[in-house]
Amino acid sequence: MEHSGLESMHAGREKASNLPCASLENIMEDSSYERINSQGVSRHVYKVITGSCEALDVHPLELRFPLDYNTLILCPLHLTNNTDEQVAFKLMPKRGIYSCFRNIPLYGVVPQRSSYTLIVIMTPPAKRSEDTDFDLILQSIKFGEGIIQGQCNDRSFEAAKEVGTGMHEVTLKAVSAPQGETIYKHTIPPVMKVISVERARQELYSIDANPEKSWIIIGHSGGYVRIWDYVTQRWRGSIEICRGPVNCIKFIARKQWFVAGSSDGIHVQEEAIKKKKIQRFRARVSSVTSLAVHPTKPYVVSSSYGGLIKLWDWDKGWECITTFEGEHSDVVCQLAFNPNDTNSFASVSNDRTIKVWGLDSPKSHYTLSGHSDNVKCLDFFTRDDGQYLITGSVDNTAKIWDLQKKTCILTLEVFRSPVIYVFSHPNLPVLITGTRNGIIYLWSSTDFR
Repeated sequence: MEHSGLESMHAGREKASNLPCASLENIMEDSSYERINSQGVSRHVYKVITGSCEALDVHPLELRFPLDYNTLILCPLHLTNNTDEQVAFKLMPKRGIYSCFRNIPLYGVVPQRSSYTLIVIMTPPAKRSEDTDFDLILQSIKFGEGIIQGQCNDRSFEAAKEVGTGMHEVTLKAVSAPQGETIYKHTIPPVMKVISVERARQELYSIDANPEKSWIIIGHSGGYVRIWDYVTQRWRGSIEICRGPVNCIKFIARKQWFVAGSSDGIHVQEEAIKKKKIQRFRARVSSVTSLAVHPTKPYVVSSSYGGLIKLWDWDKGWECITTFEGEHSDVVCQLAFNPNDTNSFASVSNDRTIKVWGLDSPKSHYTLSGHSDNVKCLDFFTRDDGQYLITGSVDNTAKIWDLQKKTCILTLEVFRSPVIYVFSHPNLPVLITGTRNGIIYLWSSTDFR
């Protein structure tokens, strides 16, 4: 799967406020300390603000990349913000060597009292010896109240350097390590482990995980579907199912099928993709945008660019048994069944609304409004025996909705990019949000840290 060069994973506390504005302090003195790398003693210099602690704790100071000439090479970099202010950072090569790393410089914001993990990705150069190393620079600025969206960029860091304000800077050493040597030898254990990074030949449009097997299914822009086993890290096979993008894809695990939606209809195929296709039919609507599989009944619900939602019964030869009235005035982006009430489901749309539906009526039960831009994603979750929704939007927020009160109880606003994916962990009190700029956030669903 194609990843952006330096991936970000972020777990932290949410504070329902806008990103704060830069509050810059003068650098009063420099302090340094020694550390040992694989080639001897070197010195790292921190620029420290007198009377205050470091804006970010950084681990490790030495990034160890095992020698591997065939695959992308990964190393985590952990940033911890122990302050009550948000901290912006910039990661870049010290000597302008960009070819060895993917998509840098990289910018980000670490919210207050949060941890942030960067997965630094080095490309395998044609020639590299064990004594080759590169320096990286991590710059950070502590922010106060009122920052505008998008201010964390090269201009803000250059301005801070020009006026001599409170910008921290630390040098990191990227070192080639022998094969098999752990990259966590001199640092804390990782919060997460990256299993693999795969290169994609075509842009990825859709993805789903099999709840019963260690399989991930991926839909591509060119109409191909591929199944990948994340335990063995091997592809199980691929098949071309349409000529355009595979907009959405879902496993139907109990039937050992998958169902995919595209511009030319709905496709049903056995998981063993070398076997025959089960069904292909046109939904008699514009391009299919989302699919959801009922957890117990033989139903699949689909949505389209035209705003229509349809319910299909595979026991009746994929007959459309209900058409839900076109209450959405724009594209329906995602559908999800309620796991605690399987006779209901929800939809989100570019018309900025969320609607909750029942299988017993073609009309929605109620509508939730509050986002200021397109709503792209949703999921159900349970908290204190109550039923809730989390939604993500192009307005750079995620919202938490109390379905009993039918109201928004919290807006999560640390994001610097549209929220395009939300997910509730099926077994843990964890919510996951993903943004368009490639950052994954983990939240507690009990107190929303």
